[in-house]
Amino acid sequence: MSNNEFEYYKEDGSETFDFKELVLKYVKYWPYIIASIFLSIGAAYFYNLHQPSEYKIEGKVLIEAGESGEILNLTGLSSGRTSILTNKMANQAHHLKSRTLANQVLDNLDFDVEYYREGIFKDDELYIALPVKIDVDWDHSQITENKFEISWKDKSSFTLSYDETEFIQYTPGQERLTKVEIGDTPAKAYKFNEWVETPYGKFKVSSVNVDKPGSLKVMFRNRSSLLAQYIGENLTIAPMDALSSILSVSIITNVPEKGRDYLNALFDAFLENGLREKNMQARKTVDFIDRQISGVSDTLSDIETKLQTFRSNNRTYNIGTEGNSIFQKISTLETELSQEEFKNEYYKNLESYLNTESYSDIILPSGIGIEDPILNRLLQDLILLQSQRSQYLATQTTNSPAVKEVSRKINDANASINEVLVNIISNSDLKVADLQGRLSNLEREFRRLPTTEQDLLKIQRSFTLNENIYNFLMQRRAEAAIAMVSNTAPDEIMEKAVPSYLPQKLKPLTTYIIGIALGFILPLIVISVIIFTSVKIKNKKELEAKLNNPILTSIGHNNASKSLVVFNKNKSAIAESFRSLRTNLTFVVPNDRNITIAVTSTIAGEGKSFTSMNLAAAYAISDKKTILIGCDLHKPKLFDDFNLNNTKGLSTFLSKQVEDVNSVIQKSQYPNLDLMLAGPTPPNPAELLINNRFKSMLDNLKDIYDVIILDTPPIGLTSETLSILRQTDVNLCVVRYNYSKLSFINDINYLKDGKGFKNVYTVFNDVSSKELSYGGYGYGYYSDDKKKSNVISKMFRGSSGRAAV
Repeated sequence: MSNNEFEYYKEDGSETFDFKELVLKYVKYWPYIIASIFLSIGAAYFYNLHQPSEYKIEGKVLIEAGESGEILNLTGLSSGRTSILTNKMANQAHHLKSRTLANQVLDNLDFDVEYYREGIFKDDELYIALPVKIDVDWDHSQITENKFEISWKDKSSFTLSYDETEFIQYTPGQERLTKVEIGDTPAKAYKFNEWVETPYGKFKVSSVNVDKPGSLKVMFRNRSSLLAQYIGENLTIAPMDALSSILSVSIITNVPEKGRDYLNALFDAFLENGLREKNMQARKTVDFIDRQISGVSDTLSDIETKLQTFRSNNRTYNIGTEGNSIFQKISTLETELSQEEFKNEYYKNLESYLNTESYSDIILPSGIGIEDPILNRLLQDLILLQSQRSQYLATQTTNSPAVKEVSRKINDANASINEVLVNIISNSDLKVADLQGRLSNLEREFRRLPTTEQDLLKIQRSFTLNENIYNFLMQRRAEAAIAMVSNTAPDEIMEKAVPSYLPQKLKPLTTYIIGIALGFILPLIVISVIIFTSVKIKNKKELEAKLNNPILTSIGHNNASKSLVVFNKNKSAIAESFRSLRTNLTFVVPNDRNITIAVTSTIAGEGKSFTSMNLAAAYAISDKKTILIGCDLHKPKLFDDFNLNNTKGLSTFLSKQVEDVNSVIQKSQYPNLDLMLAGPTPPNPAELLINNRFKSMLDNLKDIYDVIILDTPPIGLTSETLSILRQTDVNLCVVRYNYSKLSFINDINYLKDGKGFKNVYTVFNDVSSKELSYGGYGYGYYSDDKKKSNVISKMFRGSSGRAAV
């Protein structure tokens, strides 16, 4: 066979990834993706309808820096005011979100009972103007975290019913909560304002406004659930900006008034705790001084009585000039010595507290009149760190990084204070010894006075000493008491929480975004599974890339009820595709000579008979004398489409039941087209087709007909087909869209590579209308293809009608 236009085709043997082609595979399914997105948006819309609206309530707290003098840094802590304030803001934020503070707040709020009014899509929570009020006995076990119904018709009684069956069981004294199912419980009537005790709980329903019949859904909340809600992600605490010490505290809630009440109660408890902590040092100082005063007061009273008795008995009331001078000196030294011994005892007690880590017992030196700015600053830092550690331990364990870090700082501060105390105690001991020495010298002068005057001076000295100590302690107590009374909370509320009635848009918007994403991703996943797991041929370019021979034409899906499309629908796209096939074959075999064409396929059902009869029709209407021979002796088919009798045909001629080949040729109802049907199925079809009688018959027919088309058996199912293919000019292998498997391509390639056939070409049959384009106009351009259809059918068309087989 001479060279032709299609011989340019060469099997490259290499495959490159075509991203555009992959995208086009997905684009084919765009109606399903769009439909999935719209369905997901609808699902998100109905989901949002069933979710309660959320509101953001916000308040602001000003964190005061407090005393932060930069005296001496012996602790390893940052000495800058900004760093101290930053640490304090972080600590206070942890405190505001601590479980301890939340428990304190919830103790003062009636959040353990929630009331709901039933709605169409969701139940709306009520908080203000409730028709009933429920008190819960939390010393009794209760079912929580699900709703039950209370309804009433009059002011005297209500009916209790359980629509839900699964609850969380709360038991007093047990931290663990368990799930319980209460089963089918009949509704029961109870009186208002009386305690109701059931196997599932104990509570009292008080009537508030039950003038009209009504009902409510009620849910009890256990403390663990409430804490999770009010210290979890719903509560957000953050600095307003980097230049201020204002904390913004916000909460997300379903009821604006409820969020407002919680935040304001949280602020009040926070300030109350801050004031209590601030007064703690003053209280400890007052208590310490009170204990000292108690002992001194008793001693002073005894000495005063003794002094009066001595004067009365000895009739001595005045002290001489010399004795008075010595008395004044001794009194001054004794007062100074007593104060220094008081300080010395404080230092040693402080050292003991530090060694035993009894930080709660520490009293600041400034509170009892000891003016030591370095020691005072170090102790303030230590107490602040200990308070910080206590706040961390409310929500964290001892092994958490934050607790470990603050514990390390406490140990460093402890060591620094101990170093300072060593020098202070040493200096105090020296001063005590010096005062005691000076006092001993005055004692020698004192012993030279008369005995009676000495005795009077001794009593007077003791009285004056204790009186001075008493006055000193009373002064310090008054100062501490005044400081405690005048104390204010270290921080302040800058802006109280107020309810906002504008719902949050972020969560519904997030639902829509997730819905759109899922609506897009899920069909893509399904489409990807279809594309990458498909074993059927669905793409012409992929078919061309794998074949070692050209595709002469693509034939669309046949929507008609008849297989003879070229005759019955001559102005259709399929008829045009067969005319295109006829034209392309002129490049294979010149138009001025006879042509013998074999039409086959890998397996049955790929459309070889459909292709052979319509190709024959295409030649017939172009005034070519054409004969269509049914060579498939295993499964004869052509007679049905042409309404002919299959009692005789190729099998009867090859089996020599008749000698004249013309006797088995039948005229069709169409000009220029004759048929030789397969005839009755013989017992040995393979032997009949490979004998010389078949070859001689073809040679004779070539003298009579311009075009001979052989409808052969599938090459994958019979052995005689290869013998037929060797006797033809052109061999057409039919591949059917979404029916033929990719593995069939290897069978077609084997005809050329393994069997040496050079005249093998491919026809792509039954291609979806979405895959076809005729002259740029698309499927439906031809008049016989036009039909009325709606938008939906246009989107999903291509799947109905008769298969092109």
